[in-house]
Amino acid sequence: MIRLAFYKVSILLRVVANHDNNQPNLTNMIKKTALVLAAIAATASTQAQEATALSVTADITYVSDYVFRGAKLAGASIQPSFEAAYGDFYAGVWHSNAISDGSADFIGSETDLYAGYGFAVTDIIKLDVGATRYIYSARESLNQDDTTEAYIGASFDVLLNPSVYYYYDFDLETYTVEGSIGHSIPVDAINASLDLSAKVGVVAAPGEDRTYYSVGAAIPYKLSETATLTVGVDYILNDSNDLIDGDEDGIVGKAGISIGF
Repeated sequence: MIRLAFYKVSILLRVVANHDNNQPNLTNMIKKTALVLAAIAATASTQAQEATALSVTADITYVSDYVFRGAKLAGASIQPSFEAAYGDFYAGVWHSNAISDGSADFIGSETDLYAGYGFAVTDIIKLDVGATRYIYSARESLNQDDTTEAYIGASFDVLLNPSVYYYYDFDLETYTVEGSIGHSIPVDAINASLDLSAKVGVVAAPGEDRTYYSVGAAIPYKLSETATLTVGVDYILNDSNDLIDGDEDGIVGKAGISIGF
């Protein structure tokens, strides 16, 4: 549509340029028509660019254990999510539903509502601020209340893409500091990549502190222009609580599909 409008404008302008000067009224009318078509084409182009600024991503992931910041919250779980972003703003909903029998102390399901704003400070540094509302459907013995958390983080577009985040939960009066690095290695043989990551975090809560570490590997494979299948594994360490099956460390497998719109 936009190209067609510009094509019509160019034809009309050629008519104006070659038109007999003895017909000024017709010439003026053609000029005005050409200007109107040019304005319509420019407006359509701007609207098309604005439309592409909105992006939506939906995904669903299976995890062999649900581990959050070094603490196991549930066994095998299905975790769908939905996120919309417009420019630098984003908002989404994430859900985890346990599908395996586990300890009575584990949550049954969790829904997170979040929103934030990520913006570039320089060509290298990007800041991210936002908030999350955690909504739990817990087993009776856990009696987990819903909580609200704010966060701020910085990521750096340099070697290993380091980032650091600070989280504070107002209801639990708990803060977390987490740092991470990552690196992607192309795997041309399967038209994919091997994404490596590592994290370390410190959780400080009333009466309990813990430090956790994790390393992970994942392979995202594009099924189409909009769909990606990702499989991976994380190895997680915890210095204070039993993490998986009575140990302080564990391996968590995961697989998921994401679709962008």
